[in-house]
Amino acid sequence: MYNPADEVSSINFGSIIGGALNAVVNAQKESAQTTVNFVKNVGFKPGHIDKTTGREVGVGDPVCVAFSYDKEVSPARTASETQFFVTVVNGGEGYLNADNLTLSIGDKSYKAEFTLSSGKISGVTLLDNLPGDTAANSGVKVEDSSENGGSGAELKLKVVNAGETVPALFQKMKIEVPILTMMPIPFIRIDNTDIEFNVKINSVSNSESKDVSNSDVKSSSTFGYKGWGFKADTTLNASISNQKSTTNSENVKKDYSLNIKVHAVQDDIPAGMSRILDILEENISTKPIGQPVQKPAEETPKAQ
Repeated sequence: MYNPADEVSSINFGSIIGGALNAVVNAQKESAQTTVNFVKNVGFKPGHIDKTTGREVGVGDPVCVAFSYDKEVSPARTASETQFFVTVVNGGEGYLNADNLTLSIGDKSYKAEFTLSSGKISGVTLLDNLPGDTAANSGVKVEDSSENGGSGAELKLKVVNAGETVPALFQKMKIEVPILTMMPIPFIRIDNTDIEFNVKINSVSNSESKDVSNSDVKSSSTFGYKGWGFKADTTLNASISNQKSTTNSENVKKDYSLNIKVHAVQDDIPAGMSRILDILEENISTKPIGQPVQKPAEETPKAQ
């Protein structure tokens, strides 16, 4: 007869439950490795190559997102006296060293700082005061003393008289931000795991026995008696049958089910990674590019 207890005791629960737990641990390990690869490949440039092994060693500099913007360093204001500004009409080409540039207005030379961008003059800041009677139509020229110097720049002198609005000055700034500080880093942690293993065994046994008697065996016997003037004959007939039928049946149904529920969450940043991000944030830098310049050329209205 089928014994369900033997069926249950033969199940290797250690392999079933242990295999599920090993799968969860491996999933957590792969998640950690994915985080390492993300930080290394996205956040840092490749490390140096070991000449002996040909393998990459360590990591390089942090990958930064750099962009530039105009920062107002001097707001628009009303001039209390006549002021002069040099504006760039055409930046020309081939200007590579600002120290070799000389500014002349009319027939005199003046000290000035030049801002260059890709070989072009993008801004000029006067360092000398011009005579108050300098006219706006005075010729402005720039000379490059370097070998194979630049050419083609066109500059214009702008005069702002007392009572007129002095345009705001803007400084071109460049900022570099480590990319790791701008995006979420995947730290996936398996919060809990539920393992449910269910065994359902249904055993049904049927047993049927039948006894049937029939007259299959026949016997006949005759005997007589004489005496006292009479005669008698007697015949005895017998039929005996014995038939037995037995039926046994057994039906066993087995159902197995294994349910694994895993709940994963975004974990807190580890202390070491948090410290790295703090260092990267401290190194976010904003640097000026060249000298402050006026916004290009719109005539400013007189102050009322």
